[in-house]
Amino acid sequence: MFTIDNIQDGEVVHQRCLLITGQCKGFEKVNDGFVQVETKGEGESINFPTQRWPLCHGWFKSLVILQSGENIINFIADSSSSSSSSKESPSLQIRIRYIPLLQTPPLHLAILVAKDSPLLIDCPPRKFGALSKAHSGLEAAIAKFRLSAYMWQALTAEELRANGLGRRSFRLEEEWAQDTLSQSFARDLTMQSTAKVHLVRTERTVAEIQDIQRAQQNPSASDRDALHDIFSNALKAHGAPFFSESKPVVAGLILDSKFDSAKGMIVGHAALGAHNPNGLSLGIFGSHLTYSWPRFLEEVTDCLLDASPPGDLVGNDNGECASMWEACAVGQGAFLHEVGHAFSAPHTTGIMARGYSPDWPKAFLSRTSERVKDGSKGIEPVTPDTPNGCHWDVRDQLRFLNLPHFRIPSDPIRPGSFPNFEVNDEDGATKVIVSCEAGIGQVLFNGVAEAVPSFAKPETSISYSLDQLESRFGLEKPLEIELIAMNGKHITRDVAKLLSSLSYIRVPGSGLRLEKSSIGSENVQNSHWQWAVMFKKRGRDGALISASKLDLKVGCVLDGVIVHYKDGSAVPCGPRGRNGKDVHMGGHQSRKIALPRNTDIVKVAIARRSRELVGVRVWLSNGKAMGALNKDGSDSVETLVPGNNQRVIGFYGHSEMDGFQSCSEFGIVTAPKDQEVPDSVYDLAELQNSPEDGARSAKRRKIASASLPLRRLLQHANRGLNRTSGRLRMTIAVLLRTVMEGTIMRLMLILNRARAGRRGYR
Repeated sequence: MFTIDNIQDGEVVHQRCLLITGQCKGFEKVNDGFVQVETKGEGESINFPTQRWPLCHGWFKSLVILQSGENIINFIADSSSSSSSSKESPSLQIRIRYIPLLQTPPLHLAILVAKDSPLLIDCPPRKFGALSKAHSGLEAAIAKFRLSAYMWQALTAEELRANGLGRRSFRLEEEWAQDTLSQSFARDLTMQSTAKVHLVRTERTVAEIQDIQRAQQNPSASDRDALHDIFSNALKAHGAPFFSESKPVVAGLILDSKFDSAKGMIVGHAALGAHNPNGLSLGIFGSHLTYSWPRFLEEVTDCLLDASPPGDLVGNDNGECASMWEACAVGQGAFLHEVGHAFSAPHTTGIMARGYSPDWPKAFLSRTSERVKDGSKGIEPVTPDTPNGCHWDVRDQLRFLNLPHFRIPSDPIRPGSFPNFEVNDEDGATKVIVSCEAGIGQVLFNGVAEAVPSFAKPETSISYSLDQLESRFGLEKPLEIELIAMNGKHITRDVAKLLSSLSYIRVPGSGLRLEKSSIGSENVQNSHWQWAVMFKKRGRDGALISASKLDLKVGCVLDGVIVHYKDGSAVPCGPRGRNGKDVHMGGHQSRKIALPRNTDIVKVAIARRSRELVGVRVWLSNGKAMGALNKDGSDSVETLVPGNNQRVIGFYGHSEMDGFQSCSEFGIVTAPKDQEVPDSVYDLAELQNSPEDGARSAKRRKIASASLPLRRLLQHANRGLNRTSGRLRMTIAVLLRTVMEGTIMRLMLILNRARAGRRGYR
């Protein structure tokens, strides 16, 4: 008995190529059976030639090509090796109605052809490359490209359906032409609506296309992005439908790619994709692996199971093409990766993180072959529970959902607003409230998704009480909450840092409440590093270590404070680096003050100018004071004083991450004098100042090191201005700092734009 897992009888779909999965009872012990798929129209007309797909231990997958209107699909199991006692082959019939959405913009397919191209692609002897054009001629390249695009369409639709986002995919630009999707069409001319493949001539020669300085895989190439520009310019010169005004999205195949055996390199190839919401969006890939792709639907199974070696005359792209099926997976999958970029997807997970390389066949077949690259065995059967890296990240799916190419008639218009976090403390019950007008499709705590909400049933607002979060996760360790909205926007926040917006901190497991107060500049909202540094911290042996002194870092602005501890370690009140290499803090007016035992901080003065904090001075209970306030260059001086019966146990605040990383908010954390502060306070995530991850720290360190010479120049300039009158000196210093900071920001902006322009699958 057949059961279909992913589609209902009578369902309406909007894509021509449909991926259908299911099971057939009585075949659980059979690993080499087949399911025959017949597709007919009304009146028994044949909509598409009969296909056979692997049936492995009762599981099957099949690609079905539909015709506009009613499609009657019959599934018939090959019962020759079945354990079923019935002599009659199990069968099932379903009806699917295909309605193409001609009002949505399509994905265009284009092949770039050099002006002197021989119109041939790489093809190994195993596919008779030297004797026949069956797999190496232009007609073969067109057929392989067309079928691959339909496979992409089916995979994408199934991915979005499985995540509750509806069965939807991009449509392909189609035309009335000779179809090539079935082997039988090669014998009998079949004219029907099928995907159009544009042949786009470039004025460049084969030699120019294959210039080793343009080969993306050449580490010393001087112009590795050139092929994307060449392809873009050729499309624009070609004319409609590639005018920028029509905002086309294009999958582009470079016909004249090849493996240069003398150089041991693939030339004429680049894997690059770029999304331009106001113009041409293009993902490109070379034809050097196209020999391994199927031309017809009948060849899909063989191409995705063929473990034979491609040979020495074709390139082993990225070292992952040790067999024919692996070459097919890399070629079709990496090309789809670049199309993903054209549809606005960045590098996330799954297909956008090379997950296609080992797992591409799992998307289309119920069994896989051995992976020759690493010797890992094939999978029998492939089920919904089989680990599979060949998937679209849900964040990418939501990006697609909000593009016009993926729209279906029932879609609502979703606002473009970002998800919002709010900490509410009404009635003494602290809550974290998350909301988004477009709807929240998923909430994750430390990367684990909550059951509610879901993409099928999004919600606009959800609240989590502090007691609930504490009982479920504990707040002694870092807890991240990620929101993924239905409009494709997503944002991650540290719960501890959200709670730090409150004027107090409730210590879990005790009745203790810590108070907070701060002074900030107008730049607080733009600051990206939130920090807290306590006057006790854990040592390597787990014991608490007390602070011994403060280094108050003041130049023309307040850089921050460095807290030194009795074991010789130090923690900055500001951005952190990696491996103990913290961001440099300058300050020609820096001062140090010791923190003797049984001595408290009784007052902290902060000098403020509208844009920034410019000075700090600290008073101790023993009468000593230290610091610099830059009074001549400040608008006001404000003080932080612990409340009645309170003592200062640490500092907290924000620091800028661009330019000079100066302090934009500085505050004190206080505790009751008559209550013992439990050791657990010094383990609270919201009272730490640690790098969040290596990648972000590395980026910050690069920014910091880039600005370090400018900082030193500024310090020398400040020293030279020491004899000048106070307000004039401050004015000149601030002018110098502003000019230099602006230079840094402009350089960073240029670099970021250059990096964001194109994304390759490497």
